[in-house]
Amino acid sequence: MTRVVTVTLNPAVDITYDVPELQVGGSVRISGVRSRAGGKGVNVAAVVRALGGDSVVVAPTTLTTPDPFRDGLDLLGLDHHLVPAVRAVRHTVAVVGADGATTILLEPGSPVEGDAEPDVVAAVSAELRTADALVISGSVAPGLSPHLPARLAAMAAGRGVPVIADVSGPALRAVPETGAVLTPNHDEFTELTGHHAETVRDVAALGRRVIEGGAAAVVVTLGSRGAVAVTRSGAWYAPAAAAVDGNPTGAGDAAAAALALWLAHTAAPISWADALADAVATSAACVLRPVAGEIDLQARARWRDTIIVEDLT
Repeated sequence: MTRVVTVTLNPAVDITYDVPELQVGGSVRISGVRSRAGGKGVNVAAVVRALGGDSVVVAPTTLTTPDPFRDGLDLLGLDHHLVPAVRAVRHTVAVVGADGATTILLEPGSPVEGDAEPDVVAAVSAELRTADALVISGSVAPGLSPHLPARLAAMAAGRGVPVIADVSGPALRAVPETGAVLTPNHDEFTELTGHHAETVRDVAALGRRVIEGGAAAVVVTLGSRGAVAVTRSGAWYAPAAAAVDGNPTGAGDAAAAALALWLAHTAAPISWADALADAVATSAACVLRPVAGEIDLQARARWRDTIIVEDLT
């Protein structure tokens, strides 16, 4: 079974509120509440499992018990290698209206206590011994170096393990030279390149510059417009699978999970057109589900075979 190691350097407990409508400045009655262990890497691990792979979550967690993050991973049935390092795991709150409009509130995360970074590196190193792919996702907790994702990516690359880096800010700027596959959204891609791409061909042209900086590939997710993949051998555009209403939280994580499973099969060259179609379909199938980390497998299978990928080379 393909084994994907995911790294979440700023984990969370995700809370989803269902409301008829979000009224700013007013009182809103909540019709449904869901809570689960979260963070982008946790979502990736859950989707990998849903797609038939094996996964393990590496993350910092609380120094004390009870530990709602650890308990949440156990409840999800996700294997984990946790490093006690923070006083409390942050919360994220997604407020989802009946029309699908979603507002997300993100706590910054508790500072890491002491010098936990070597312990995080050691945990990832241990899990890489049996890894087929590594996915590094999300923000970096206060107290950890923004260059830690690049350090982890370089370590994995040195062992021949393909890496996906879904990070932002200084961490994203440091990662390309490690040879990782980058999966920024449009805003993150604009920040990385310093240019706002208007068209998919603009995305492809700017992506080629990132490839020249050392990245193995760049997959830019464009939300309802689909995604563009750029590699050393070409560029492709996959339009959105369908007009999908729902909770978009975790859609990019679902795409990263699908790509990780493609990268893990290194015996033959990847068909990037097929991989991109799969990522877009998996992302849309996540939006149909009320909680990040879940996907509609039937919708994914239906859409994956109908997406027409355009060669932008």
